[in-house]
Amino acid sequence: LNVGTVELRFVVKKDGKIEKVQVLRNSSNESFASTSVRAVMDAEVPPIPEEILPMLKDGSIEVDFTFSILPN
Repeated sequence: LNVGTVELRFVVKKDGKIEKVQVLRNSSNESFASTSVRAVMDAEVPPIPEEILPMLKDGSIEVDFTFSILPN
């Protein structure tokens, strides 16, 4: 893995499942991007609370998330 940043966008469905993961920007290497995508896909996200669902478009949340490896 190289120093750099991977910026992702993904959707969290009302049941906590992750879908539509996409890499928006990658200044590291493909290995770091793949590892970042896998980390998001493997995350155990709880369901969205029922009282919040009416405020969400399609009952899901779109998230932008950044992973970075910094030099020592």
